[in-house]
Amino acid sequence: MNLLIHIISNLVLIAIISFFDKKTPFKKIFLLVILSNFIDLDHIVANPVYDPSRCSINFHPLHSWYLFPVYLVGIFLKKYKYLFYGIILHLILDKIDCLTYI
Repeated sequence: MNLLIHIISNLVLIAIISFFDKKTPFKKIFLLVILSNFIDLDHIVANPVYDPSRCSINFHPLHSWYLFPVYLVGIFLKKYKYLFYGIILHLILDKIDCLTYI
């Protein structure tokens, strides 16, 4: 059930982000934020690939807090800012999931 809540939260927050930017078309924002979920490709190197009781933060390479400053800088790249918003949003939601495992 946590996975379903995680996915729904991500979609709702995408809609909220796109609501506040009237200049950029919703489809573009939605696509970039959805593409940010490809950060989960780093799960492929884990064994098992998906473990609902495992915290992704600092376990998977792209989910490390060491890369967080890179993602923050990405927000200032006008063309890719929504991609990086999506990645940061993804990491925040993953961290919230981690807190529910404790």
